[in-house]
Amino acid sequence: MIKTIILSDIRIYSEGLSLILSNQDAIEVIDSGNSLEDAFLAIEQSSPHMILLDMTMPRSCGFARQVRQLFPEIKIVAIAVPANEQNIIECAEAGISGYVARESSIHELINTVLSVDKGEFCCPPQIAAVLFNKIQNMTRRITEDFTFPGPITEAASQDLTRREKQILGLMTQGLSNKQIAKALVIQVSTVKNHVHNILVKLEVHSRTQAVALFKNKEHSGGLRFPDSERSGRVYY
Repeated sequence: MIKTIILSDIRIYSEGLSLILSNQDAIEVIDSGNSLEDAFLAIEQSSPHMILLDMTMPRSCGFARQVRQLFPEIKIVAIAVPANEQNIIECAEAGISGYVARESSIHELINTVLSVDKGEFCCPPQIAAVLFNKIQNMTRRITEDFTFPGPITEAASQDLTRREKQILGLMTQGLSNKQIAKALVIQVSTVKNHVHNILVKLEVHSRTQAVALFKNKEHSGGLRFPDSERSGRVYY
């Protein structure tokens, strides 16, 4: 039996779901509540396997995070999830194991509960599309930052001015634009312009790539900067 707690601040909603799910052989509704504050006591006393959480309740995502931190073995199914990217991503970050959209049927809710209990992740196609697109975007950004663009050419390294080499040297030390500006006693906007020029000349798309490119070249014996340029002394 899947020991389940239903949480919704709409009493008729929580009680209605309780009555319906109690008729399922595989599901045992052990509590039906309307308050997130009181829910922790019910969780401690009854040790549920699963919580059906109405995501229209205020602070529902925060509650889900707390439950996952304190009781990681409990699975949470988000019900009545608003079908927009922000809400869906917030649910994912909170550790939700399954989604039931507002327009879903009782049959779909029951199937979700049974699937999640088996360790499967379950959600409607439209929510899956949002999550998949989010993963694709994250992967694309990671790839852009960490894919090594190839050997730096001598022409590109010679194109860098003395100041740009100096700033690139400070970038390799992990300094931000603001920190570089402070070290060199120049404006942050000036640093940003230099960084932009460095990326263009090295034909890379991010600071991470520029730093990786410099370190690779330095290890291979090229593009070595004098210690004075790496230490932050000012040269024009």
